[in-house]
Amino acid sequence: MSIPINSKVQLKPRLKFIDMARSLAILLMIEGHFTGAALSSSYRNYQYPIFKVWHLIHGLTSPLFFTITGVIFTYLLTADKDVTFSKNPRVKKGIKRIFQLLFWGYFIQLSLWGIVKSIYFGTEFHLNWFYAFHVLQSIAFGISMLILIYGLHKWINWGKPQWYYLVAGILMFTAYSFMKNHINIDKKLIEDGFRVLPAYWPTGAPSFIQNMFYGQYSDFSFVRVSGYTILGGMIGCLIRAYQHRVKELWFGTSFIIAGLFISLFIRDILFQIDNFTERMGWTENGIIELTSTSLSRLGQVISLLGALILIDKFFNVRAKLFLKIGQNTFPIYVVHVIILYGGIFGFGLKPLVFDRDLSPYLAVAISTTAIIFFVIMIKYIEPLEDFYTKILRFLHLKSR
Repeated sequence: MSIPINSKVQLKPRLKFIDMARSLAILLMIEGHFTGAALSSSYRNYQYPIFKVWHLIHGLTSPLFFTITGVIFTYLLTADKDVTFSKNPRVKKGIKRIFQLLFWGYFIQLSLWGIVKSIYFGTEFHLNWFYAFHVLQSIAFGISMLILIYGLHKWINWGKPQWYYLVAGILMFTAYSFMKNHINIDKKLIEDGFRVLPAYWPTGAPSFIQNMFYGQYSDFSFVRVSGYTILGGMIGCLIRAYQHRVKELWFGTSFIIAGLFISLFIRDILFQIDNFTERMGWTENGIIELTSTSLSRLGQVISLLGALILIDKFFNVRAKLFLKIGQNTFPIYVVHVIILYGGIFGFGLKPLVFDRDLSPYLAVAISTTAIIFFVIMIKYIEPLEDFYTKILRFLHLKSR
């Protein structure tokens, strides 16, 4: 799953839809992860209409997170057109956030309990999982790409930044189609018995490098998800360019129409591109079309953003707690990894309490309880943050 950059910036009322999107995404993530960890495998069947709908909605969470990351970051990044790259405060804050995301991304993959057991029993402790390239690392890479593309635009000093992000996003999704083709061929060779071990890429590179592309733990390879963040950056630039017209009916409606068009027709468009590139001898076996599902998801995200824009326009949402959830996605993500998957400490609800072995009713009850817990946590996040700060100060003084 993917997580957007956590910004404490108070958005103008007309941009409330961004926090609405982030709140919706984080709540969908909590529900999806807790339900997915608890629901028995016997119920994971597309013959059950409810599971089919749940799976389709859950699949939207990651594209929504990564896209919104790009939207909010570039919207803030491009606030002042006249400021230079080095003087832009958002560049410095973005770089700081990149290191923060990388630190926590790898830190929550530690298993202190596993280290203790390996020391006590004298067994070998493997760090393979620690090197996984997961959500926070992918977000960090996506933000770094947003900054670099913005810097390129400032350096060339020609055209509008949204075109730079559009071209870069298309190139990233194209790169993913070639990577996916390599993965599909690799898996097919293993299934047919022609290969025993996967041909991870880059060949011969350390595992933590391979996981960034195609490795043992690369579910959130930046090649797969950064396209969402980069094209989200394009959307953020468009919102900045038309920030005074966001409340107009045509703006949200155009998002809905564009998203539906992408979602419904992108496969046919990519199929025609494949036919052309194959005739030219540039590609073979329908490689470009392999990214159609990802781009369809992007279209769904764009339509959802349009719907939220119109909701914000007509209903003027004032649910402060709901919007506050969208402003605090980072702590929610970190805490949920610790509680559910045993991040840092090495023991969590999965698999100690449940591990895909519960009925749908119990799975729904668990995910509902988790949502309530995190809503309460965000409601009282300020005193919790103050308590956390006091502990850090106390530990700092003790260490002197």
